Amino acid sequence: MQTVVLLRLSRYASPGMAFVFTLLSLGQQKPQSVPGIYLNQKRIMLRRFLHNTCILVLCLAAVSPVFTQSQTKEGYAIKNVNVIPMDQERIIPGQTVIVEDGVITKIGPNINPGRKVAIIDGGGKWLIPGFFDMHVHFFYEQGEHNNTCEAELKMMLANGMTTARILAGHPAYLDARRKVSVGVWPGPELIIASPQLVGKWPWPPDFKNYEIVDSKDKAEAAVHRFKREGYEAIKITFMVKAEVYDAIIESARKEGIRVTGHVGPLVKLPRALKTGQQIEHMDEFIEMLLPDTSYNHGQSVSDMNIWRKEAWATVPFLDEDKIPALVTAVKNAGIYVSPTNYFFVSTFGEPMTEEQIKKTAGYRYIPSVIKKERWQNWDHYIKNAPPEASRRRYVQLRKQMAYQLWRAGVPLMAGSDSPEFFVVQGFSLHDELEMFVRSGLTPFASLQTATINPAKYLGVDKQKGTIGPGKQALMLLLDKNPLEDIKNTNTINTVFMGKKWYDKATIEKMLAEAAQILGK
Repeated sequence: MQTVVLLRLSRYASPGMAFVFTLLSLGQQKPQSVPGIYLNQKRIMLRRFLHNTCILVLCLAAVSPVFTQSQTKEGYAIKNVNVIPMDQERIIPGQTVIVEDGVITKIGPNINPGRKVAIIDGGGKWLIPGFFDMHVHFFYEQGEHNNTCEAELKMMLANGMTTARILAGHPAYLDARRKVSVGVWPGPELIIASPQLVGKWPWPPDFKNYEIVDSKDKAEAAVHRFKREGYEAIKITFMVKAEVYDAIIESARKEGIRVTGHVGPLVKLPRALKTGQQIEHMDEFIEMLLPDTSYNHGQSVSDMNIWRKEAWATVPFLDEDKIPALVTAVKNAGIYVSPTNYFFVSTFGEPMTEEQIKKTAGYRYIPSVIKKERWQNWDHYIKNAPPEASRRRYVQLRKQMAYQLWRAGVPLMAGSDSPEFFVVQGFSLHDELEMFVRSGLTPFASLQTATINPAKYLGVDKQKGTIGPGKQALMLLLDKNPLEDIKNTNTINTVFMGKKWYDKATIEKMLAEAAQILGK
């Protein structure tokens, strides 16, 4: 009887403890009739063996992981949630969402999840797809070039970012992508663009996330190499000549890799639109509003001209009536656009005060060395700021262009361009969504820029970007309805990443760990 009880106990213990109980039970069994001396020797040997073995196995059991209920279950069910699937503007109340092996299998109001799944009480909260940020960087390329990618990824994930496109690649970022994909690091799924292709590099060369392409041959070689190394897009930034730009586009087309990034004054918007390049920052859009090219040689405040007084002098002459023609040209090109308006408005158009900056949610996560650089740049800009009237007009035009693009059906994508100035990864994505609404988009349209729109651009809309059976379980549980107020995207209760989920306590822990590492 004792043997049976011990074996039954072993079913509910760890594998190591099960083995111990079984061995102990064997030691309790009565031996068959054998000579006394021989029997005593066997008993002594068996007891010694059992004693030593039990000590070994108990030690192993002590260091073995303790499996939680959620890890041993086959999946999970989120009960009593209001689903915002993002396939159209609607809320499906009182639903149960079943997730198995990281994929949504069922959604309905009266589903019996069964005993094999973990139960998560949605508490009548709102379930939406996880967010994409289509323009992110790492602190690694700034300051003292400390690799804090792991902490930054936690910060992104805690803010609801389940997919992040890193625009300006580096081998360390390819490594980060691998560590996230195999589960070594928690974080959003990563899409890594190439090191940025530039015509010149006038800054210190101490961090190599760029490639100088000042000839067609160099451009073709760079595109080929970066595709071979595993980057998922070609990033263009500064001072690229028109003929080199054309070589980049043609090489990328042959290699089957997308091109994204800036449009510089040496290229101009009409040329870029013909290629179908995905455009960041609405570069060269505002130049299309100039009366003619006699104004500062056709250069206004796009790209690096944002720092130049002669470029700001063109702003009073920008013609708002030219926006419809601009929008039509962009629409006909069939491209996706990431305005990154929050960065430009909060930094250059309506620069925050020192007090406002220090109160932002992301401020404490900026490394101290980088903070010092940021404050120097901020002080320089404030002391040399363009006239307030020009800055107000600049903000109004950027918002108006984003709004008119949306109204015309041009697909917009959320991109924070963080970390730039005091714009910090994760937190600033919510600011960008709010900026879309401030520009005139509806909350639903704003949410589209961080869900279904980038999923369609990337060709993964069959897998993510909306909530439905067969989709990856990349979702956010919000305490408040984001369709009522876009600021409610900040009320994240739980982040779902496939097979795993991160509740409020875990989210707060990840943010605390990130702050401890980054905010030194």
